[in-house]
Amino acid sequence: MRADKQPPARISRRGRPPQCEGPALDRARLIATLLDMARSGGIEALNIRPVARRLGVSPRLLYHHVRDKEEMLGLLTDEILRGRMPDLSAPDWESRLRSIARAVHMAYRDFPGSAAFILSRSANRLEQPNALAIRRAIFAALAEAGLTQPQSDEMLVIFSVIVLGNVVVAESLTDNDDRLAMQRDVVEAAFTRATDMLLSAIRAVAGTA
Repeated sequence: MRADKQPPARISRRGRPPQCEGPALDRARLIATLLDMARSGGIEALNIRPVARRLGVSPRLLYHHVRDKEEMLGLLTDEILRGRMPDLSAPDWESRLRSIARAVHMAYRDFPGSAAFILSRSANRLEQPNALAIRRAIFAALAEAGLTQPQSDEMLVIFSVIVLGNVVVAESLTDNDDRLAMQRDVVEAAFTRATDMLLSAIRAVAGTA
């Protein structure tokens, strides 16, 4: 080859130059973007392509961090929980369960759709570290209360429905509308009473164990 001749530019198999995939993407920037988008628009609006556009990268780069949308939302909901991990230092099981319920409730109510996602799609998924830590803390408290494992399994379901279900109902309502059968402030206030009823039920079941 003559010295003054340059080799031709590499052409992709489809006859077009390779596209730039955008700036490097690390996990921290992905999580920060997911949190921002979920807080403003809810998690159901999060899809791979819109997230990639917000980040200014090719959708292919996201697949270096998550397999699909489901895993991306699981990563997001666990990160939401990480920011509100409860104090588990209380010496008695009732205080610890109340702390867990309050922390989980506060965490997800700021991110529309997150509680519904957990209830409907990820109840059986155990790979998220913060959710797993909460699950273990709940089971430890229930065992301390005197429940058997089958009883604890049932109480975990009831706990999830009370805590996350309250968030789902509240976020489906406007702030207050006299035309609605339920008012949002009443639903949110009912959470404390529902938590009291849950603890009473645990004591009752433990007494028959």
